[in-house]
Amino acid sequence: MSDWTLSRAKTRIDRREELDELTARIRYEVRVHLNEPAAHNAYDELTDIFAIGHAECSALLKHRRVLPLWERLLLQRYTRRLYGKAVSATVGDLPADAGPAPAAAFGPEIASLTPDSGDTGAKFDMQGRGLVNVFRIAAGRHGEIWPDRHDVATTSARSVLTCSAVFLRRRMWHVVWPVYRVRGLRLWKL
Repeated sequence: MSDWTLSRAKTRIDRREELDELTARIRYEVRVHLNEPAAHNAYDELTDIFAIGHAECSALLKHRRVLPLWERLLLQRYTRRLYGKAVSATVGDLPADAGPAPAAAFGPEIASLTPDSGDTGAKFDMQGRGLVNVFRIAAGRHGEIWPDRHDVATTSARSVLTCSAVFLRRRMWHVVWPVYRVRGLRLWKL
């Protein structure tokens, strides 16, 4: 094998390890909340939730061109599922280390994360906000608009754990034969 092929393979392995590490960090945060829910949380403002989600999503999508096509497709689905359409669409437009600055530029995207008073699909993220974002909104103090706030945080936390566990075991056949999530069953589409 040539040196170029070996360096590319090493880069892919390093990138996969980095993806698994970032996923493990998200899983840890969710598990901590499930085991010991805090009275006050760091997720009080939608701007902060957007900025944190954007930084994590850009870290996951960084160097995605190194990965094979099937893994890129799964990674794209995974980030859209965890962080929602609003956050994953802004990854190319905003640097990862922008901090809380995007409030002025991405006001409509941040406003789309706001829960409505009759938001029945919040538990299952039917509005496409992203499972991690829904979890953080429900876990924060300003998420009290939802009457079932604790239920929403717990359900979305468990959904994040299930979705990330499937992503950690990713295989090529997940692209060809996606598994869809149905409300009553524990089936997931990445």
